[in-house]
Amino acid sequence: MVQPPGYESGGPGVVCKLQKALYGLRQAPRAWYNKLKLVLLEMGFVCTEADPGLWVYRSAKGVAVYLLAYVDDLALAGPRSALKDRLKAELMSKFAARDLGPVSLFLGMEVERVVERRLLKLSQHKYVRELLERFGMQDAKPVRTPMAAGAKLCREGDGQGDALDANVPYSELVGALLYLSVGTRPDIAHAVGVLARFMSAPKQQHWVAAKRVLRYLKGTADYGVCFWPRGGRLEGMVDADFAGDLSTRKSTTGYVFTINGGAVSWSSKLQSVVAVSTSEAEYIAAAAAVKEALWLQKLVQAGFGLQVVPVQIECDSQGALCMMQHVVASQRSKHIDVQYHFVRDRVAGGDVAFRYVPTASNIADCLTKAVSADWHEVCTHGMGVSGTLIGPSV
Repeated sequence: MVQPPGYESGGPGVVCKLQKALYGLRQAPRAWYNKLKLVLLEMGFVCTEADPGLWVYRSAKGVAVYLLAYVDDLALAGPRSALKDRLKAELMSKFAARDLGPVSLFLGMEVERVVERRLLKLSQHKYVRELLERFGMQDAKPVRTPMAAGAKLCREGDGQGDALDANVPYSELVGALLYLSVGTRPDIAHAVGVLARFMSAPKQQHWVAAKRVLRYLKGTADYGVCFWPRGGRLEGMVDADFAGDLSTRKSTTGYVFTINGGAVSWSSKLQSVVAVSTSEAEYIAAAAAVKEALWLQKLVQAGFGLQVVPVQIECDSQGALCMMQHVVASQRSKHIDVQYHFVRDRVAGGDVAFRYVPTASNIADCLTKAVSADWHEVCTHGMGVSGTLIGPSV
């Protein structure tokens, strides 16, 4: 590294060689991970192939202890035993660390638990309240949906001269909402995804729509993803909104995967190609869902020893289901890119299984379009998103 001013030695052109990585340097994160990896391997932990941040220690008696690492924030999970206490003590002897006790806050997510009923809730209500105050919406009137039913935003705006002033913090707000939508709030994923499409040149209508999301959060600040004992089965739902984007006429993919009643993975994303039919849009969405299902399958099998073959995915398109199960080239399907046809192989191989579900029962619908308030609430609760930490009614 360049010598600091006033401490030069050895003449011009001489630099210092680092003996240790320093915070802020490009190589620092990798150097830290390599050090942490070396220590964990020496302790007997094994890194899962699905996620380099998830480590598993299995004792000779089959007891598993999990360690989740995000930079220098570590969470240790496992049954109450001397093994877990020993591993924690050994880890703290290797690094200057603090034991914060039972986890209540991790990576900005609040963790609530009812141990005797095995209930768990992940939320970000403190972040939501800070967000409302930051943008002056703490006294706003709440609304029941993050986006008005049937709303369609476009690039042209409502008229001439409706471009936002440069000092309006549109990008700042959308960025803050994106962090929330990928953390614990799948119920706002579609609205935030739509707003993110206009970051380069937002209009007044986009700013109004962004503030509506804040109004929705005002009434649902305590919402989070809840989990309860329900067999631990990995299940998914997928949907698509055909040609929903007015500017490009591209369709929107939406999927959600749940375990124990709560959402663990979700997405609301504009498709990269223009689909020419509803079935094609649903077929492309299914391909995205299968990719995520295969990764989740590997994660829960390698990390937690759960068998989830096949992963059950529900879809409300009979046409897409036919394309998955029958290799038939028709005028409607022969043009579809080969990259999406791997869905057929995975279905035939038994890795995933698709089944039909009526649109009225597909909770992924709210990830593809703006829906009514009543249906949005059904979808939200179907993903395990709730304001209270309670188990299922049945």
